[in-house]
Formats: sequence, C-alpha cells, structure tokens
Amino acid sequence: MKRTLLLLALLLAYAWTGLQGFVLGALHRNRFDPLLPLARRLEQRVEERRFADALPIALELEKTYPEEPLIAYWIGRIRNGLGDRAAEAAAWERYVAMSPTPEEACPAWPEALAAIGRQDAALEAFARCAAFDPTDADRLVDLGDAQLRAGRADDARATFRKASVIDPDDPLIVNRLQAAGAAR
Repeated sequence: MKRTLLLLALLLAYAWTGLQGFVLGALHRNRFDPLLPLARRLEQRVEERRFADALPIALELEKTYPEEPLIAYWIGRIRNGLGDRAAEAAAWERYVAMSPTPEEACPAWPEALAAIGRQDAALEAFARCAAFDPTDADRLVDLGDAQLRAGRADDARATFRKASVIDPDDPLIVNRLQAAGAAR
C-alpha cells in the first residue's frame, strides 16, 4: 500500500510540475539549496532583460558551480545583452565544451566570434553548429553565409545545395543558392 501511495504521489508530482522541473529539481538541487533563490533571481533578471543586474548573480553562481553548463549559457546570453561580444564568445565556448546539448549555443556562438573578428573560428563554429544537426536547413544556411563571407563560394554553393535538399521550397535558401552561383 505504501509503495502504491508513493508511486501515486510521484505521478501527481510529475503531472503537477512537468517532467523537466521534477527531474531537474530532484537531480540537481533540492529545495533546501541556499543558491536556488539566487538561480531563480538570475533567470528572472535575464528574462526581464536586466543584464547588468543579472551578471553579478551569474558570476557568483559560476564560482560555486564552474562546471554547470546552464550557468555558462546564461552568461552567454547576459554578455550578448550587454554587448560584450568577446566575453560572450568565451561563455559560449565554455557552454559548448561542457553541455550535453551544445547546439543551444547556435547561432549565437559563431556570431559572437565573427563580431570580434575571429572569422576563421566563426567559420569553424558555424560548421560545428551545422554538424550538431545536419538536417537543420537553417544551420546550413548560416554556414553557407559564413562561407560566402570568407570568399569560399564553391563551399557555400555545396552547403546551400544540401539545405535546398532538406527544404526545397524555402525562398531564402533558393535566394542564397542563386547568390552563391553569382559569386563565382
């Protein structure tokens, strides 16, 4: 009977909080964690676009949890909001290195690299982003655009062709393919 009640309680908890909140809450923190209110405040500040207020919170959390990818993610978003593209690129690189879902850094990561003049690194990052999910036509378009900016029209045409196979009716892809053809 106790086992049945426990199972019922767990199912109700799952239904009430949702799988993600329930699992993350159980695995990563408990309700007595003194940093939990700080994490909630960080998320709230970022969602409110109060980046200057969010940064000290994020940096404090990063000191305690240096290997937590979600904190690197938040720092990337915060640095982007503050216009600090070099620090943003560094945060995204940390996120990609430690996250089980590095594709969440795309396209912000390579765009930050491009914004600080690291074109070769940006091109490589766009290629990695496209490799995370080769069936994502948007990532292929991002890569093709970066290849065009780097003067690699042949590579861009090949990339845009791959994207057009995935989404043949997308006018943006058709336009990019035509532009890459004209860049011979």
